[in-house]
Amino acid sequence: MSYDFAANELIFIGPQYEVELAEAKVAEGYLLWFTADFYERSKDDTEILHSGLFFGNHPFLSMRECRSYLVFKKLIVARLQGCTGDCAIDRMVAHHCFESLLLDGYQKMLTLDTVRSSVETTSIQSFNRFSVLLHKHYREHTSVQYYADRMHLSPRKLTELCLSVSGKSAKCVISTVVTEQALRYIQHTNLSISQISYEMGFSDESNFRNFFKRQTGNNPLSFRQI
Repeated sequence: MSYDFAANELIFIGPQYEVELAEAKVAEGYLLWFTADFYERSKDDTEILHSGLFFGNHPFLSMRECRSYLVFKKLIVARLQGCTGDCAIDRMVAHHCFESLLLDGYQKMLTLDTVRSSVETTSIQSFNRFSVLLHKHYREHTSVQYYADRMHLSPRKLTELCLSVSGKSAKCVISTVVTEQALRYIQHTNLSISQISYEMGFSDESNFRNFFKRQTGNNPLSFRQI
């Protein structure tokens, strides 16, 4: 899954995800990581580490314009660079730097959870209904219009719904599901690419290959060999 990040954006990513930076256009950035042993010093630490900040329903929590570049450099980078790693006080300083960032994220996460529970419950339920329909009919139907009709919505409303819940358009959600299903066939079966394209509901193998190439950057056969 691909995501775009703006300048001065703080991202929290859980340990269960593998991340690759592609087409980075920023001049400078920072990657901060720590072990549970380093941070887990108190009950409060444990609560943050095991919370939805790192293990929520979404791959990461994004906070735009959380701290200005200069403030981040002064409060976090400069202080961490001054640590030698040889004494207890350095560990306390490093812990405090991480704690400052994590508390920002933790507070934002709790605020988002409150908003979602009070405002977005209906949207999430509708999105889940769309997801069920999609997984049931993706072989025969990949148009936004079809699913919008089934849900008594306009295509525009369905796209707005998907964007509000998943951050993706309805068309992108459909393409993602189709791609995921194709990958399962490629990785876990011995079916030929021609047979997979038939199982996936494509009119011919070339259409399937072109779709797969657009979504993954690889042709199906080379992906099977990776």
